[in-house]
Amino acid sequence: MNRPQVTLALLDSANDKDPVVREQVRKSILTLGKQQPNKVLSMCQDYLVKHPKLIVGHRVVILQTIELIVKTKIDDISYLKIKSIISLASDEMTRSKDVVPDWQQAASNILVAVGNKYINDIMEEILSKFQPGILPHFFVVQTLASLSESNVYGMVPFLNAILGTMLPMLGMAKQDNMKWVFSSALSHFSESILEYLANLDKAPDPTVRKDTFSSEIYAAYDILYCSWLQSRESKLRLTVAEAVGSMSHLIAHDKLEEQLPKLIPTILSLYKKNTEHYVISKVGRPLMTAAVILILLPLQVCAPVDYSNPLTVKNHNEVLRCFSILANTFPDRLVMFVLQKLENSNERIRMGSLAVLRHLINSSTSIMESKKLLILASIRQPLADHSNKVKKRVVQVISAMAHHGYLELEGGDLLVKFIIQHCALPDTYYRPSDPEEVTNEALRSMCDNTLHLFTTTVGRLTDVLWPMLLYYLTPGQYSNATAPLCKSLTLLGTKKRASQEPNFNIDFNEHVNLPSPHILMVRLLVNGSFPFRSRGHGAPSLSLLNVISPNIHPNAETLWEKEIPALLSYLEVFSVSKGFDIQHYLFGHIQFLAKSLVAIADDKWSCQLALEATRYLSTYNQSLEEKSFLYRCIGVTLQQCSNKEVVQKQLQEMLISARHNDAIERAGVAMGIGLCASSHLDATLAKLDDFGKSDAFKKASGIFSLLKDKNDLDVEKMKSTLILCYGYVALHAPEDQILSRIDSDILRSISNFCLLLFPQALYKDTFNALQELLRNILARDLNPDGLQSVFKHIEEWLSSGQGHERERAMNTTAHILEFYFNNLHVKNMVTFHNLGSLLGRLAPRCTDPNPLVRRAAIDCIYTLLYIQLRYEGFSLDYKDDSVERLITLRESMDNPDHSVLYKTCSELIISKRLPQQQLNTLIFMLIEGLVDSQSNCSRASSVLLNTLLKNRGAGLQDLVDCRCLGNGVLLGLFVSNVQV
Repeated sequence: MNRPQVTLALLDSANDKDPVVREQVRKSILTLGKQQPNKVLSMCQDYLVKHPKLIVGHRVVILQTIELIVKTKIDDISYLKIKSIISLASDEMTRSKDVVPDWQQAASNILVAVGNKYINDIMEEILSKFQPGILPHFFVVQTLASLSESNVYGMVPFLNAILGTMLPMLGMAKQDNMKWVFSSALSHFSESILEYLANLDKAPDPTVRKDTFSSEIYAAYDILYCSWLQSRESKLRLTVAEAVGSMSHLIAHDKLEEQLPKLIPTILSLYKKNTEHYVISKVGRPLMTAAVILILLPLQVCAPVDYSNPLTVKNHNEVLRCFSILANTFPDRLVMFVLQKLENSNERIRMGSLAVLRHLINSSTSIMESKKLLILASIRQPLADHSNKVKKRVVQVISAMAHHGYLELEGGDLLVKFIIQHCALPDTYYRPSDPEEVTNEALRSMCDNTLHLFTTTVGRLTDVLWPMLLYYLTPGQYSNATAPLCKSLTLLGTKKRASQEPNFNIDFNEHVNLPSPHILMVRLLVNGSFPFRSRGHGAPSLSLLNVISPNIHPNAETLWEKEIPALLSYLEVFSVSKGFDIQHYLFGHIQFLAKSLVAIADDKWSCQLALEATRYLSTYNQSLEEKSFLYRCIGVTLQQCSNKEVVQKQLQEMLISARHNDAIERAGVAMGIGLCASSHLDATLAKLDDFGKSDAFKKASGIFSLLKDKNDLDVEKMKSTLILCYGYVALHAPEDQILSRIDSDILRSISNFCLLLFPQALYKDTFNALQELLRNILARDLNPDGLQSVFKHIEEWLSSGQGHERERAMNTTAHILEFYFNNLHVKNMVTFHNLGSLLGRLAPRCTDPNPLVRRAAIDCIYTLLYIQLRYEGFSLDYKDDSVERLITLRESMDNPDHSVLYKTCSELIISKRLPQQQLNTLIFMLIEGLVDSQSNCSRASSVLLNTLLKNRGAGLQDLVDCRCLGNGVLLGLFVSNVQV
C-alpha cells in the first residue's frame, strides 16, 4: 500500500470508538505530515471538503491533526497551502452559527497556530468576519483573544482598529456567552498591550504608547463596570472583573481617579460574593496605596524570579504593574522612593529597585519624562556597584533608557561608557557556586548585545555614538571591548558613508577627545595583526579601518578597498588551529602598511604618523608582541619620511625609551631600526654609533657601585639591543651600500664591547644578538671571503687569557660555521681557500684547558670538514666515516687522552683532508699558535706542525721561495730541521 492510501485509511479510522486507536491514528498522520506536510495537509483538507456531513468528533480529530502539522512544520509548508488552510479553518469555525466548542475550538486553534508566522493573512481573514454593526461569531472573538496572547508583537499593531470596531458591538451583546467572550478578549488585549509596552526595547515599533489605546479602553471599561460586572452569573462576573483589572492599567490617570470612589465598594463586595480572590486582587491593583507598595518591594519584586515557573513570573509581573498604577497616582513619591532604594546596603533591594525603575521607564513614559535628569543623576550610584548581579540590572535599565531618549541628555555618555567598560571585562576563570551568580562572561555578552542594539535599533542614538565610540578604541583598559566596538562603529560608519551624511567626515580639531587619525590607524592595524586576540578583534578592526579610510587619509581609500577585503578573506579561511601562519600574516601587514604610505604619498602626514606611533608605544607595555610589531611599523613609516631630523629623532626615541630587559621588545626595536635603514642607512648607523657611545653604557662608580650588578645587567641588555640593531641593519639595508660598511662601521662598533669581562650569566642575550648580527652579515656574502671577513673579528678572542672569553668566541665560531653549512648552495665546484687558515686557528683549541672550548673546537672542525666536502661536490646528506670519528672523540673531551687527540687531529685534519695548496697558510697559523697563552694549545701547535712536516714536508719544498725573506725563510728552516 502506498503512502496516500495509508493516509486515506488513517483518515477513515480517525473516529474509531477506541480513544487509544484515535490517538494512535493522530500520531501516525502527524508522522506522515512531518515527512510530506503539503501533501498530507491537502489530503486532510480534501477529506473534510468531500465529507461535509462527518460527525463532529471525526472532524475534530482531523482538525487537531492539521493544527499539529502546522505547528511542527510551518516553515516547510508552501504559502499557497497556508492560504487554503486559513480559508478551511475559518469556514469550519463559523459554518455553524451555534457554538459547538470542540469543533470550532479545533478550527480556531489552527488559525492561532498559523498566526504565529502569518499574522497579516490571518487578520485579513478574521477581520472579514468582524464587521462593524454585526455581532460576530463567538469564536471569531475568541480567536482574536487567543492571537493576542500567542503573538503579542504581531497583534498589538492591529488592536487599536479592532477596539474601534468592537466598542459598538458591546452594546449589542445580550447573551452571557457573548459578554463573556468580549470580556475575555478585552482582558487578553490589555495584557498584550501592557506586555508590549513593558518590552519596547524588543518591540518592532517602539513608538507605541499607552495613550494610543486609552480612550477605547476606557469606553469599554465603562460598559463592563457599569453593566456586566453586576451579572448574577459567577463565571461571567469574575471574567468581567479580571478584564476590568487588566484594563485599568491603560486608563488615563484622571479618568481612573474619577472611578475610585465607585470602584472601591464594588471590589470589596466581590470579595464577599466569590472565593477566587486572586482575580479580584487584580481588579484592586489601582487602589493599592503607597504603603502597600512599600511592603511589596522588599517582599515581592526583590525576590528571585524562577523563569521556569510560570506562576512566579506571573506574580513578578503583577507586582511590577502595581508600581505602574501607583506611578499614575503618586509619581513623585514613587520615583523618589525607588531612587533612594538604589543606595540600600541590601543587594536584593538594589536589584529590585532597578527592576522597578526599568519597568517604570518602559511603561510610564509620559510620567517619567519630567524626571529624566533626576534618574540620570541617581543612576550613577549603581554604576559603581561591585556586584555583577546588580550590574546586570543596571544594563537592563540603561537599555530601557536608551529607547526613551535618556542617553542623548547630559550624563548619558556615562551610561554608554558603563556598557563599554563591561564589554571589556576579563574572563571569570572560575565556576561560581551560587546558581544566581552572574559571571563576567555572561555580563560581558549582555553588554555586547546591548551595544549592538544601540547601534541597530535605537536610531536616535546614531549621532550620540558616532564618532564618540572611537574614543574607546585606543585606551588599553578597553582592549577586550575592541571587537564589539569596531562592529558597532562599522555599522554606524557604513550607514553614514552610504547616505553621505555630513557628520561621517570627522573634524578631529572639534572632537578634541578623540584619538587622531594616525593613532586610530596604528591601533586598528596592530589589532588586525594579531587577529585572534581580545575576543577576535582582528577582522572587526580591519573592517572599521576600511570604512573610515576617508577620515584617516583620503588617498588611502582606493588601496584599502582592494587590500583589506583580501586580508579579511585570509582570516575567514584560516584560524589559530587551522593553518594560520602568524609570521607570514605579519609580513603581509607590514607590506600593507608600506603600500598604504606610498599611496598616501604625504611626507608630512607620514612623519606625524611616526611621531605619534612612537609616543603610543608605552600603551603596549603589557602586550609585548604587539609592541614589537609597532616598532616594525614605525621603521616602515620612517622609510617613507624624507625629513632627516624626524628620522633621527624617532630613532633616538626608540633606542632610549625601549625596555631593553625584555627580549621581545629588543627584537622589535632592532627590526624597526633595521627597516628604517633600508632608506636611511647613514642616519641609522650614525644614531647607533652615538647610542653605543652614550652615557647609558657607562658603568656606575663611587658610591653607586653598590648597584653594580644591576647596572651591569642593564648595560648588557642595551648591548644586546645594539648588536641586534646592527644585525637587522645588515639584513635590510641596500646591498650596494651595506657591504662596504659592514667592516668599517658595524663590526668595528661592536668589537669594542661584545666580549668584555662580564659575568657569564649576563651574556646569553648579548650573544644571541651577536649571533643574529653575524648571521645577517654572513647571509649577505655567503662565500669563503664573507666567512673570513666575519671570522677575523672573532679569532683574536680564541687565544684570550680568559677562559670565558675563549668559550664565547669558540661558541660563536661554531654557530656561524653551522649557519654557513646549512645555507650553503654549491652550484659549481670551487676552492674553500681559507680552510687551512681556519683549521690553523681552531685545531690547537682541541687541547684547551676549558672542556667547553675543547668540545666547541671539535664541533667547528667537524663542520669545517663537511663544508670542504660540500665544495668538493658531495651532497648535503653525505656522511664521511673518518670525519664522523670526531663525534666519538668529542664525547671524551672532559678527560681527554692528549696523545690520542694529537694523533686523531693530525691524521684526520692535516694528513687527509687539507688540500696541498693550503699547507702554507696552515703552517703559518700553527707557528703563531706556538706562543698561545695556554701551554696545552701551544704544545698542540707544535705536535701538529711536526706531524704535518713529517708526513707532507716534501710537498712543501716547492712552496719555499728562497728569494723571500721573513716567512719564507722561516718556513724553509722549519721544514729542513724537521726532516733532519
